[in-house]
Amino acid sequence: MESINTGLVTQSLNFHGQQLQKLWEAERGEQDLMKHNIKDLNYELYNKRMKKANVIFSKDATEKCKGSDENVITEDMYAIMPPLETYLNVDKQQRLKYFFENVKIGNLILGTIISKTQSGMMLKVLCTTGIGATVHYVADINVKAFCPVANIIPAVDRKGVSRSYMMNDSVCCEVLEVIPDTDKMVCGMKGSTRDPNGPAHRPPLGLVSADDFPLVYKFS
Repeated sequence: MESINTGLVTQSLNFHGQQLQKLWEAERGEQDLMKHNIKDLNYELYNKRMKKANVIFSKDATEKCKGSDENVITEDMYAIMPPLETYLNVDKQQRLKYFFENVKIGNLILGTIISKTQSGMMLKVLCTTGIGATVHYVADINVKAFCPVANIIPAVDRKGVSRSYMMNDSVCCEVLEVIPDTDKMVCGMKGSTRDPNGPAHRPPLGLVSADDFPLVYKFS
């Protein structure tokens, strides 16, 4: 006699009811369940579901289950891994070359202010960011970006208070020009590269906090 999981068969029959039992017996013979010593069948749950079918399968109930954010993908729906760069033992120059070959005008970058002058401020680039963008981790290879004073917007903190930019502040900028030969780029905060009909930048341009950094960067 073939070996089957009698407990699982019993559970399935109890859940799906007598219709499944009839199909089973029609396919395998009326005595098959008895041969496998399957006796403890109880269709009480199945019968209760059938009696309340109008409630369980009502349109109102199913619409409530859908919710308004049924297609929104959140960060707790999948595993967050550190950026690929943190796993690779690759020469710094090769990583710099790869980064500058792939970063494009309009891409968003996150960086920290390392110097300020009358002409603008120099940033140390930490990573790329943006809605749906691939996060490139570059905090360890010394990529620099210059933000001219004409492209700087006022600094406003999370409480809505205006203040001056300070050393080591974190900022989000858009790439305006890439200069591969010097491992530098020019960036700005005014959104000049954004499609007027496109979505707003996320994170927003200008002063940002640690909460605005992508999770993959935080795990690096």
